[in-house]
Formats: sequence, C-alpha cells, structure tokens
Amino acid sequence: MQVLVAYESRGGRTRRAAEALADAIGKQGSGATVKTLKDTTAEDVERSDAIAIGSWVEGFVLFKVGPAKGALEGVGRLPALAGKPAAVFCTYGFNPRATLDTLRQSLEAKGAKVVGENASHRAHPARGAAELAERICASGGGS
Repeated sequence: MQVLVAYESRGGRTRRAAEALADAIGKQGSGATVKTLKDTTAEDVERSDAIAIGSWVEGFVLFKVGPAKGALEGVGRLPALAGKPAAVFCTYGFNPRATLDTLRQSLEAKGAKVVGENASHRAHPARGAAELAERICASGGGS
C-alpha cells in the first residue's frame, strides 16, 4: 500500500506530525510519501492507495477555530477521491474543536472514505501516529 501524507504547516509541528505518521506507516509495512498540500498534485493522489490530510488549528480560542485556510484550499484542489481510504489529523495549541470534523467533511465531499482521525497537542505532534497508521493500513486501500 502507498499512502500520501499531505499537510499544511505554519510552525513545523504539523510537518513533524506528518513525518511521524509516515514513519509509522512504514513500520506497518506500507510506503508513504510526505508533501505539503500546496505541492500535492493530482498525480500524487492517483499514485496513492490512501491519503492522509493534516492541518494545524487556526482561529481564536473562543470562536472560528478550525483547519488552516491553506489546508481547506488544498483539499479543494484535490481530484475526486472515488472511495479512496483517507485519514485526517491536526495539531493544536488549546482545543481543536471541530477541526477534524471539518477536514473529514471536506474529504468526504471529494468522495473519500475517512477511516481514521487524530488530534495531537503541539507539544507532542507525533502522539497518536501509530494508531492512525494502523487504521489507514488496515483499510486495504486498493492493495
């Protein structure tokens, strides 16, 4: 199985979470490609059996908290996913609120089947990567 791990990161924490997820996918016996959402192409998506999308949480503590604008724009540029297994993850400072729900819904609108999600505090961006990798790899993803 080949998994595309695409992310939006401002301070590097979500990039570290993406790299930790890719490492965990490798430990499951699958391959992973890590790219920024900005640099992700339709060909990258087509070559993958599954996709994981990550974002940092942006907004104000009490309102308008959600995925980074660049993450949603990146998902919007993806081709139709036609049932491709997908996962979502985010890094947050205070509370992720509906970030994962918003990412999941945006991928489902593209036709993905979301099989897992993970939110990790910015102090521990790799937390939960192994469990999320297990869920992705267990999805089969066309292999």
